[in-house]
Amino acid sequence: LGYILPNSMLFVQGGLVQEVENDTILENISKGDIHPDYAQTYLDAVLTKPASIDIMAYELRQENKLANLPKELKKIGIHPDYTKLYETLAYQIPPVADIITMAVREAFTPAIAEKFGQYQDFPADLEKYAAQKGLSEEWAKRYWAAHWALPSPQQGFEMLHRGVINSPELDMLLRASDVMPFWRDRLTAIAYRTLTRVDVRRMYKEGVLDEREVYEAYQDHGYSDENAARMAEFTVKQTLTKGEFRP
Repeated sequence: LGYILPNSMLFVQGGLVQEVENDTILENISKGDIHPDYAQTYLDAVLTKPASIDIMAYELRQENKLANLPKELKKIGIHPDYTKLYETLAYQIPPVADIITMAVREAFTPAIAEKFGQYQDFPADLEKYAAQKGLSEEWAKRYWAAHWALPSPQQGFEMLHRGVINSPELDMLLRASDVMPFWRDRLTAIAYRTLTRVDVRRMYKEGVLDEREVYEAYQDHGYSDENAARMAEFTVKQTLTKGEFRP
């Protein structure tokens, strides 16, 4: 009579840690403050249950998908009125960063994505396993359409120079590469090769370029305003010195 028995919760916790048989745990529960007729009910109530998110993930992997979800949610105490909420949340929407990538890579404009072959080689297994992760077929295809590696802007410029693509297609490439709209035309503007210094002198000699255009040509080479003016003056004087005067 000088000892105090553990309460039923402690009997359960201790029994689980000590790997005591289930029947012994039920017997010990009854030694606490729970009637023997309700020992199993008590044990079922106090044992840890999976979280709702884990149940949804598990049910998505089953052949019948979410058919058993209402029953399983009820077991962990979710009110039936909220079953539809969990059924909706089981199907995911990708993170915002992924959605942005899909948008700039035309995954939300199927006609354009189809034109560029972004749905080619879409594997059936991707749709299967994406569904088990809570992604619809539509989202799986958007992920696939957005996953391709892109040519670099420099490669895009080279294709433009060779007539392989046109300017609108280059703009689409820069857009898909996350280049801000403000910079696209400016990047395209510097994609073209500048006149060489030899070409500048020759063109001035032949009257193709005037002095102002010679100055601007040297600016295109990266000379400062002051040095571009010096180079232009040098070109003019060199031409005159060689007796190649032209009006």
